Amino acid sequence: MNLFQGIKMEYSKVQWPSKEEVKNSTLWVIAMSLILSIYLGVFDLIASRLLKILVSLFGG
Repeated sequence: MNLFQGIKMEYSKVQWPSKEEVKNSTLWVIAMSLILSIYLGVFDLIASRLLKILVSLFGG
């Protein structure tokens, strides 16, 4: 068996996702990215305001 026959045989074993699975996975990734970015943005806003308060109280 040569290299290309082995590649072709292994390639035929691959189980590709359906269009519906790809669509659902893509939407899931986009939704989770948006949720995480909103969470991190809110956390950053709170942390920066808290840090400004602490700096103004203790030595700014």
